[in-house]
Amino acid sequence: MINDLLDIHTEADILVISQNYLDKIVSLLKTNHYQKVRSSNSFKTAMDLYLANPPSLIILSSLTDMSLKDLIAKLTAFSPDTNLPPVLLINDQSNCVPCVDSVIKDFVRIPINDDELLFRTHHLLSTFLSFQELNTYNNSIITAIKQRSQELRESQIEIIECLGYAAEFRDSETGMHTIRVGHYSQCLAKAMGMSDKEAESLLYSAPMHDVGKIGIPDKILLKPGRLEGNEWEVMKHHATIGEKILNRSSNKLLKQASVIALNHHEKWDGSGYPKGLKGNEINLYGRIVAIVDVFDALTMERPYKKAWSIDSAVELINSESGKHFDPSLVELFNQNLEDILIIKDTYADKETSNDLLNEYLSL
Repeated sequence: MINDLLDIHTEADILVISQNYLDKIVSLLKTNHYQKVRSSNSFKTAMDLYLANPPSLIILSSLTDMSLKDLIAKLTAFSPDTNLPPVLLINDQSNCVPCVDSVIKDFVRIPINDDELLFRTHHLLSTFLSFQELNTYNNSIITAIKQRSQELRESQIEIIECLGYAAEFRDSETGMHTIRVGHYSQCLAKAMGMSDKEAESLLYSAPMHDVGKIGIPDKILLKPGRLEGNEWEVMKHHATIGEKILNRSSNKLLKQASVIALNHHEKWDGSGYPKGLKGNEINLYGRIVAIVDVFDALTMERPYKKAWSIDSAVELINSESGKHFDPSLVELFNQNLEDILIIKDTYADKETSNDLLNEYLSL
């Protein structure tokens, strides 16, 4: 099918390297309508022609000042990426069959039979040009698939970010809180040796840790003071609500986010919720988000409290090592505090984003 699309005589570029048979071969090719035929009787000139425009086929015979072995070696050195075009050898050793390898694809004997040379030339050209055409087509498909996959990934990330923001529309936090939690989580993940890909997945999944707040009644979620009695028990349900919302999808990031939603309020000593998990029973992603979520919440101003100082928040984190938080992650948090604070400054709350719901309603 691809061969049908090729006009070999016009598209093929043939480079003839020979001394004894140069004129005969060039004349034969041009007489048979090959339009792009270049030739040389020296290796240096031939390589200048080759580098100027790599040919589709090399027709080669031994040169007086260079052995065939050295000639092939030098030719191969000019194309270390294995894209060397096929070589048709003019074999002037009548009692010897040359080695057909990755460079020499075919040969004709001396004296040259015109029909045989033309047949083998056409065969090598059609194979090489068809391969190039197929390779170009495959590359275009791969490029299109990569572009489409990137577009799809970006769309998925946008949807996931919107889910993270959704919880903030009904809470006193800001959308920057979810962004910071994502970046803090990525920072700790990298510090503990996770791959860039796995750490990046936390950047996008961690911001959805509180999406379950969508299911909490306004009178509890928006209460300006501390929650009391049954109110706190209702608020705790946001962890399981978030897990149920996010776990309905087969998307890997949403699946990961569902695990985080369910685990980020568990405590190392087993006193957390919703399941009272202890130590390594708590999913690692949830343990990471637990630390950075508390740190960011402490250093944020809320309607019912002032923002804590960095030193006070860090002191609280350290005092809860082995109780609320995984001790090894607390150690990592301290070791990477400088990077954590850079993230905090980079994604600081803007005055216009303190109340996302009012901002939305004012549009």
